[in-house]
Amino acid sequence: MKKKRKVSIQDIADKLGVSKGTVSLVLSGKAKGSRVSDEMCKKVKEAAEEMNYQPNEIARSLSTGKTMTIGVIVTDISNEFFGNLTFHIQEQAKKYGYTVITTNTNEDLDEFNDAVTTLLNKQVDGIIFVPVDNGQQIAEKITKRHIPLVQVDRFYPNFKANYVVVDNYKVSAKATEHLIKKGLKKIAVICYDFDVNALTERRQGCIDMLRQYKLLDPGLIKDIRYQDQEEEIKQAIHDLKNYPDKIDAIYFCSRKVFITGVGYMYKNEIRIPEDMEVVCFDKIDSFAIANIPIIYIEQPIKKMGEKAVDILVEQIKGSDDVKQYVFDTKLMYIN
Repeated sequence: MKKKRKVSIQDIADKLGVSKGTVSLVLSGKAKGSRVSDEMCKKVKEAAEEMNYQPNEIARSLSTGKTMTIGVIVTDISNEFFGNLTFHIQEQAKKYGYTVITTNTNEDLDEFNDAVTTLLNKQVDGIIFVPVDNGQQIAEKITKRHIPLVQVDRFYPNFKANYVVVDNYKVSAKATEHLIKKGLKKIAVICYDFDVNALTERRQGCIDMLRQYKLLDPGLIKDIRYQDQEEEIKQAIHDLKNYPDKIDAIYFCSRKVFITGVGYMYKNEIRIPEDMEVVCFDKIDSFAIANIPIIYIEQPIKKMGEKAVDILVEQIKGSDDVKQYVFDTKLMYIN
């Protein structure tokens, strides 16, 4: 069966008896302010739809120098936080006419390098990414290609580039002080051991507040390796249950660590909040449904995703200003 030829701009022009340039102006969104009438614009669009016209993206990118695509690199798409963040990035990008290509690194340096290389080879117009531990040199490959970028959720301190983050230290200290003022003294911290600012600041906010109240017990600071997290979280919960002194509360520095940790708490018959209270750095909707009392830190995920896209588009359009946004978070309670 003979393959049907794609409809071209010239086909639409021939149908309407106008020039190819007129049709091109309308379909590229550049007719406003030209001599093309509103009535003709309407006819062109109706004809394009009727004839099932599909624009040649490759030809358009060659003529404009833009692919109208944005690359997004997250560390763990299975983590609900990053899933939500990606959703809001996509929704905001659509408003600017951009398509999003999403990649995942699993917190792995090689996979981060592969993701950056892939997106650069696809000639995306800009990249929004979540930094991976020790990945600054890889991120610099993006700037060397003069591709706009925005770091989100984390940032490399010695990398002069755009970022959108939250004040991790401030809210972690606040959450810890809240527990202390409730009369809780033995407070444990379970956190990934990545050297990325988001996690180090969360851990340090807790440690500094505990030290301020002279309640810091180094044995209660549990650093978890990402690749072995299941076993290490299980071991951390086991150790805390059998600690010489009764543990009053556990601060989990990420959603994924929290969910895994709470699962092991139940397996170890640790009741929440009767035996131990818990704090999670992120919102967990399922616990509200289950009516389990927890304290959680709510991040403005929608605002973060939208702002990252806004900054990136400004850069794509030629802005050289480095934009660095730090959003506040909220300490929330499920009673």
